[in-house]
Amino acid sequence: MKTINKVVYILALLTFSRCSGDFIDIAPISNANEQNFYNTEQDFLNAIYGAYSTLKMSGTYSDNIQLIGDLRSDNTEMGTTASVRFPFYELSEFMDQETSPIVANVWNHHYMGIRRVNTILDRIDDSNANDQVRSTIVAEAKFLRALFYFNLVRVFGDVPLTTSRILTVEDAYEFSRTASNEVYNQIIEDLIAAEEALPLQIGNLHGRATKGAAGSLLGKVYLTIHEYEKAKIVLGKVIGSDQYDILDNFSDLWRAENKNNMESIFDVQFEKNVTASTGAPFTERYTPYLYPHLPFRTTGGGYNIPTEDLIEAFEQNDLRKGASLKESYINTDGSIVSGLEGRYNIKFYDMPIQGGGSGNNWPILRYADVLLMYAEALNEISFDPNGPSFDLLNRIRRRAGLPEKTFNHSDPFYAVNSQEEFRLAIEQERRVELAFEGHRWFDLVRTNRAVDVINPKVSAGVQPHQLLLPIPLSQVQINPENISQNPGY
Repeated sequence: MKTINKVVYILALLTFSRCSGDFIDIAPISNANEQNFYNTEQDFLNAIYGAYSTLKMSGTYSDNIQLIGDLRSDNTEMGTTASVRFPFYELSEFMDQETSPIVANVWNHHYMGIRRVNTILDRIDDSNANDQVRSTIVAEAKFLRALFYFNLVRVFGDVPLTTSRILTVEDAYEFSRTASNEVYNQIIEDLIAAEEALPLQIGNLHGRATKGAAGSLLGKVYLTIHEYEKAKIVLGKVIGSDQYDILDNFSDLWRAENKNNMESIFDVQFEKNVTASTGAPFTERYTPYLYPHLPFRTTGGGYNIPTEDLIEAFEQNDLRKGASLKESYINTDGSIVSGLEGRYNIKFYDMPIQGGGSGNNWPILRYADVLLMYAEALNEISFDPNGPSFDLLNRIRRRAGLPEKTFNHSDPFYAVNSQEEFRLAIEQERRVELAFEGHRWFDLVRTNRAVDVINPKVSAGVQPHQLLLPIPLSQVQINPENISQNPGY
């Protein structure tokens, strides 16, 4: 059994893949062939595309990271526990097991991505790539490594920090869990370097990182560790770059044919294709279980169902509500299906092809998120009645068709009269603006509000140790001297 677990661990740290032309289209290449592969400029372009492709794995943004961000919050729940869904139900009810396939996939697939970028960074200096191409690929690799580690440290806490290739099983056993603050230091170092070297624009090379993507992620990192002055500076640079804007119509954000628009900062790219599994799984998974209005029969639905609590959180006449969710659907027999079995989110609704998925991208960073983060940073530095932070908050609210919130408003519902009240206003606005995008749980943890907000809404309650997920049992068994379990599991 221990031999099998060794393989699982080494797959996470040592596996690499190659792509041909487009990062969506990848095929495996063995470690034995690495020596012959990493030589030419095209080799490294293929390699960085392969690293981007890791963002489409189930443990990253094809599924698990956003479901952790949503299901552990008060925004969504599971519509059914049928078949393989029970671990996701456990996730939503804070009954997580160290044997859960969710924690194993998140761990393994993020470390697979880290392995890929570390290999690029270790090998690229010996290539024949020209200086500009080399500089850009190094910056992209560091951006991706930072993103992978940011997810890992938020989900698991202390995690092994590797910044170079691990070549042997023996080397892998040398790594133990690194303190979170050291992991964050590496994330910040990588993002500062990436932000400096990446281009402002990428033209039609959708899905590759830019200066704005690195700055936006760095701002989110600084908010997470409560470095508000630094967050203000880097997010201010993103806003001042004039590369992004919010769309006039919120619903336009979610049309698959309108992806990679001016509000998109960094999206994982999906494309439905009848001959290749390059499409997004979100429509099929997020519609109700046994939903009858897809072009093929599927039992894949029932994930990430909006809660009644979230539905009630939308203010009256909020245009985002109708563009984000449905509360019922009409069955084939004409009956109305409502309640838990009928609710579903529609942000990522695009008619899929059987076996080829749908055409939605996954938004990791978008401009509305940046504006709200910047407003939050300003307020944490100093509460300024009706100052710039209010302008940013109300810019988002105006698009949603809502009245502005102001200091000393005549209607108490729209009055924001203190720093703490502004914190709650930002929390509310992020909840409904970014619903189903995987942010809510991480926002509540970041602001130290998770236990207070979620505890009354979960039957068994939430304990402080559950702010982190358990380390996969396989990792503890593989290397018990260096990999310990999180407290409480």
